[in-house]
Amino acid sequence: MTEDKYELIINHSLDRGFERISLDKKDYLKELSYLLTDPKKVFLGLGDFLEIGDYNTLIDNIFFDTEGIKIENILDENNRRISSVGDVPFSFFKLGVYFPDFLLKDVPTSCISVIGEKSRLFPGAETFVRFIKPYDPLVLTAMPFEIAVELIKRVGLDENNLVCTDYKKKADPIKKEVFAGDINRFLSGDRKSLVIEKYMHDNDLKDNEVVYIGRGEAGIKTFSSVNSVAFNPFDNIIPESRITLYGSSLLSLLPLFNFHGRMDDMLMTEEFEEFMPSLVVYSAVKEKSPELIGIEVKHRNMQSNIIGQRIEHSGESYKSVEREIDVFFAGSSININQVKRLVTERMEDYRRNPGDLVKKIYEIARVRYKNFCTAGGPPPQAPNVVL
Repeated sequence: MTEDKYELIINHSLDRGFERISLDKKDYLKELSYLLTDPKKVFLGLGDFLEIGDYNTLIDNIFFDTEGIKIENILDENNRRISSVGDVPFSFFKLGVYFPDFLLKDVPTSCISVIGEKSRLFPGAETFVRFIKPYDPLVLTAMPFEIAVELIKRVGLDENNLVCTDYKKKADPIKKEVFAGDINRFLSGDRKSLVIEKYMHDNDLKDNEVVYIGRGEAGIKTFSSVNSVAFNPFDNIIPESRITLYGSSLLSLLPLFNFHGRMDDMLMTEEFEEFMPSLVVYSAVKEKSPELIGIEVKHRNMQSNIIGQRIEHSGESYKSVEREIDVFFAGSSININQVKRLVTERMEDYRRNPGDLVKKIYEIARVRYKNFCTAGGPPPQAPNVVL
């Protein structure tokens, strides 16, 4: 019987290529523990990292029946087009305008909190956070506070560990808190780096004394400017992060925190074997060859399949989450059917003419984002809407 081998790739540059190193488990863990300096502060992503990505679809599906018109798909396609030619981040159109101004306006804030209470966590999230809790992790996300705070509570953190988007609120005639439309604060993926840089300045920390860990496509500037680890990253993140790691659970990240072998007893066990990363890539420079990117995409897709199977076998399906939320509303004082009628009636015209909705969102976004832009200047011009 031969001992299992694990792969570490050192990327030198686009011109000089990369080096593939095959190691036994003990040496692999030792090498991974050298890739990070023991940090003084850890920053984490939330959507698609600590959380599995349910919240986005759940908001739309719970409060508005979009059957027959794929508003989410229309918005996403156009969001990417505007983001590619302007200074408005991908996530702003939906999280900074569509949800607060169109979908959730006049909806009780408690309705959206239940999404954070019920959405599925990423495999290993709770245990991973418990191991890195000594670093007092700060979670950075474009999600609205009402969802994000419930998610981080579930992994053992509290609102002091959270910086996120905040929607404006007001009291309705019977004194319940409802969303008022508009936002007080927005934290896009690309603005996460500003929060990290400010924290570093305020606490006199060097680059290697902090680390950001995430995977979302909205955070490309954060990965390119901050000491970072990208976990099963999207295509546009792969060339940007100094370390990319591919695994089937957030526990796969623990070997990077095995400073001085302090987790060896756990990491060397047979039980941990299923959580070992299948590939780690360390890059001294940002550029990567197409061949290396292809290797990484192959590992990401493989791990995505394993993660999907793990979630399926755990008994947690998206439909089961929806059922749990239905049960919650059935037993609560909230008349969810009344809320749905409110939203559906308001959105009915847009169901017949989604192009009008898209244009209105862009008109608001182009002006609103000026308040959150670090660089000032005129808002970007929107390209033609694609329907």
